[in-house]
Amino acid sequence: MSKTKLLNIRIDPELKKKAKKLAEADGRSLSNWVTKLISGKVKEAEKEAQKSKKDG
Repeated sequence: MSKTKLLNIRIDPELKKKAKKLAEADGRSLSNWVTKLISGKVKEAEKEAQKSKKDG
């Protein structure tokens, strides 16, 4: 089994161009940059869910 899975998405060409520039400025590939963004959002959501679970 591979460590990663392929995720195909459709994206506006201009948005992709801008995202690629941001990724390059961060020293990352576009794929790695997007993965980092998704991972950060997932961690935030998990943290929030844990907080809600404790408070509820």
